[in-house]
Amino acid sequence: MAPCRSWSELPKELISYIAKCLDTRTDVLHFRAVCCSWRASVPLPPKSPKLPMHFSLPVNDPRKPIVSAVISQTVVYRIAQPGFHAHPNRKSCFIRVEETEQENKFRLVNPFSERLIKHMPANFPKEINHLNFRVEELTKGFSIRLLKDDGSSDLHDNNFWTRKLKLASDFDSSYKAISISSGQLRRARLDTYTADIHWCSLDTEVHYRDITNFDGKFFMVNIYGVILGMDESFYTLDEVHTSLEQKDWECERYFVESCGHLYLVVRDFLICPTLVQYNYTLDAFMTEAKDANVPVKFKVYKRIPSGDQRSRFCWVEVNDLGDRAFFVSTDCSFSFLTKDYTGCGGNCIIYVDEIDNVERLRKFEPIEADNDKEGLKQLKNGKVRLYNLADQSSAPLALFPHYLDMFWPPPTWLKWDQGPSSA
Repeated sequence: MAPCRSWSELPKELISYIAKCLDTRTDVLHFRAVCCSWRASVPLPPKSPKLPMHFSLPVNDPRKPIVSAVISQTVVYRIAQPGFHAHPNRKSCFIRVEETEQENKFRLVNPFSERLIKHMPANFPKEINHLNFRVEELTKGFSIRLLKDDGSSDLHDNNFWTRKLKLASDFDSSYKAISISSGQLRRARLDTYTADIHWCSLDTEVHYRDITNFDGKFFMVNIYGVILGMDESFYTLDEVHTSLEQKDWECERYFVESCGHLYLVVRDFLICPTLVQYNYTLDAFMTEAKDANVPVKFKVYKRIPSGDQRSRFCWVEVNDLGDRAFFVSTDCSFSFLTKDYTGCGGNCIIYVDEIDNVERLRKFEPIEADNDKEGLKQLKNGKVRLYNLADQSSAPLALFPHYLDMFWPPPTWLKWDQGPSSA
C-alpha cells in the first residue's frame, strides 16, 4: 500500500492547472491559503475589474453640464460555517457588499436594493476573515453614483442614472459596457485617458427591462419579451428571439444564470391588465390597488440548443426548478441550492415587488428610506415575497422564517472567531 502524501506535495504544474479552473478571485484566494507551496505556485489574482472607477458624466443641467461620477461594484456572497461547526438551524447566509477603493474594504448593501445599509446591525462584525468560513461568490452588480464636490458619494442614494449596468467580460482592456437608462438601451466606452464615458443609443423605440452577460455576449430583453444576444466585442447581434408569450404584453422580466444555463423569469401581468400599467415616463409599473390585491403569476424560460443551424438556441418554458430557488430584483438576480439551507425547499422564486403606487405619486410622497434602526423597509412592508411555482401562491417572505434567515438579519455566528489564521 502506497504511503499517503501531503496535498502540499502536489506537482507545481498540477497546482497551476487547478488554479486556472477556478471561477472567481475569491476561490483563488482560498486556494492559495491552503499551504505555502500552493501559495508559491499561484500568483495573487489581480482585482478585476479595476473598480471603483471615476469618470466625467454629462447631465441635463445647464448650471453644471458635467459632473463627476464613479462606477462601483457589488458582490453577493454565500457564507457558511465549516461543517464541524454547523449550526443546527442555520448553516448559511447571504451578504451583499460594495467594494471600496481601499483593498479588502467593503460596505454592507441592502440585499433587496442597491442602497447601502445606513444603520448597521449591532451584531455585524467590523471584520470577516474569509478563511474562517466557506465563501462562495454568487453574482456581481454594477452601478453609477454621482460624486459630491468634496469627492464623496451619496452612500444612501439610489443609482439614479441607470436602471441596469453591465460591464463587458474583458472590461479591463476594452472598457466597454451596456446599460438601460430611462428604458433606453445604450452602449458605452470609457476613455481612460480623459476619464470621459461615451454613450451611444442602441434602441430608443422600445423600453428594455433587463440585461446580463452570458457566454461572451450581452443579453437584453425588452418590455414585450423580445430577447437579443449581442457580441460583447463588436456590439453585433448574434441572437434574436421573438416574444416567448402567446401575446405581446408589458411584463416584468429578469435574467438569471443557474448551473451554467441562462433563464428568463417573467412576471406576467396579463392576469391583471386593469390593475397594473407601465408608465413610460417613469419607466416603472404602476398600480392604484393595494399590493395585496394584485394577482401574481410567474413563468420561467430556459435557453437551450435548438439543433437548428439557422437559430442555434431557443427558449423553452420550465415548470420545475428542482431543488433550486431563484432570487430576482431590478439590480440583482441569482440562483442557489436550497438543500444548503436548513428547512428550505426548492422550486420557488424570491422576488422584490417593485410595482409603484399611483397614490404615492399623486401626493408627491417620497420613497421610504431603505433601512432604519428597526430593520429593512422591504421586509416590514411585505415587498419581498416568495412565489411557489408548484401551486402558484405568493406570500411575504417574513412568513417563511427559514428563507428569511438566509437574507436578514446577519446571523450571530458570523462574528465567530477561530483565532489567527494564515492568509
